[in-house]
Amino acid sequence: MNRYKLGRTPAVRPAALKDLSVYATGSLPKPPRTVEVPKALYPIDGNATYGDCTIAGVAHLIAAWNAETHEHDKVPSEESIVQEYFNLTGGQDTGLNEAEVLKTWQTEGLFGEKITGYAPVNPRDLLQLHQAVAFYGGCYLGIECPESAQEQFSAGEPWTYEDSPVEGGHCVVALGYGPNGGLHCATWGGIAVLEASFLAHYLDEAWVVLPHQMVEAKGDALGIDLPSLEADLARV
Repeated sequence: MNRYKLGRTPAVRPAALKDLSVYATGSLPKPPRTVEVPKALYPIDGNATYGDCTIAGVAHLIAAWNAETHEHDKVPSEESIVQEYFNLTGGQDTGLNEAEVLKTWQTEGLFGEKITGYAPVNPRDLLQLHQAVAFYGGCYLGIECPESAQEQFSAGEPWTYEDSPVEGGHCVVALGYGPNGGLHCATWGGIAVLEASFLAHYLDEAWVVLPHQMVEAKGDALGIDLPSLEADLARV
């Protein structure tokens, strides 16, 4: 069986940031029953060799946004992803922290582009996770990855709770969900279905990422108090 690499360091929640629901200008609407994963390529991007899942996740979001908005932003190559990863780690294959990756993406840019902002989503609230996917184009997730996830992925099976030993932290990107609630996530060169039982035990951070294209296209319809979010991000 193939053994895939991990590479997400433990979750850190910046004290300055509130949950997405707090920044919403009103109650977020009920999401649709299902959301299909945008039709795009989500390659393994070096994650078979290096612990660069957090940066591969950035590329997966860009590819999904392109498919959803019909934009043509350049999706980074595997070589660029690996290079960016080692730039951020200082040359060591140590993994990265998701909050720090997002901060860098917003303040300095990744692959030549900056995002407008990002906000935490309650990882214990499946409705909020579905809203993040349905209304903001995806959710950047951090899980404690059990051995069973490796086995289930290799077998093409959904990821379920199996009381399996945890191998380490991993970043996956939720881009859709099915009628049973499980999140459909880009990882390891494919799409894994993370069932609700798995999420309840292993998901420990989740983030909405706001690209400038989405903010410009939706404007007030975005449903987020951007000045408040940007003020809090400035204190991170």
